[in-house]
Amino acid sequence: MGYDPRYPQKHYDQLADDEWTRLTRSRRGELNYVVHIDVLRHHIRGDMDVLEIGAGTGIYTKELVHMAHRLVVADLSQVQLDLNREHMRELNLLSLVDEYRLLDLINLGELNDASFDAVVCIGGPLSYLLDQEKRGVQEALRIVKPGGIAIFGVMSLISTLIRFMGALKSERDAIGIDNLRWVLETGIQDRDHTPTSEHYCHMMTSANLDSLLADEKVEVIERRASGLLSLATEDSLAEVRTDDELWELVVERELAWSKLPGALDLGSNIVYVVKKY
Repeated sequence: MGYDPRYPQKHYDQLADDEWTRLTRSRRGELNYVVHIDVLRHHIRGDMDVLEIGAGTGIYTKELVHMAHRLVVADLSQVQLDLNREHMRELNLLSLVDEYRLLDLINLGELNDASFDAVVCIGGPLSYLLDQEKRGVQEALRIVKPGGIAIFGVMSLISTLIRFMGALKSERDAIGIDNLRWVLETGIQDRDHTPTSEHYCHMMTSANLDSLLADEKVEVIERRASGLLSLATEDSLAEVRTDDELWELVVERELAWSKLPGALDLGSNIVYVVKKY
């Protein structure tokens, strides 16, 4: 099965405004969020023209508008773009967004070469491209100026398996051991191997990202595991969250350990920051 934009578009159309609270309604999500924000704060500067692709309802848009010189917000889903615009209006931030665009990551043709200082592509857009992942990476890099950066985030295979280990038997019973083995070996959920779901995506390892970037004229300047400590149970994290001193310590460790090479594949998301030659 190849990439079909109708499936991620449908998925996010149906999620609608649930996406707005995805990283705030659980403590696991909160830990994921703090690492992404830390990465953005370290790499997005006030003199940068930035494209946020796969922006959704504005989880990161509301922060990026304060970091960038100019921000263009794009998504595959018109529903998500409309909600993003509405949230920015409610927060009195809409005037800080330069433009909204309905765009697919594999086809940014209406955007000129080397027209942005940074492309932010986090939360999973790259994970939905399946056989078009390389094209998505190349399109993102095409519009980045030499010396500029791209921030890529993908869903993590190993972390997902650990968190959903309890569902492994029922998944095997639903799709069969051969299909399950294929999903765990490749990280790919598609129509051929997971007929019980239309959430077609590629949960990756850092080796997958390394391979996607290997032939590109880029330098990887940072690798991060996002949501590393979200491997703990939600109940245990919620208990810690009631104590400000303890939660501050957990967040401190999340940020520090997210930079460890050995932790990279255990985050709920894997984040790479690359600089274009």
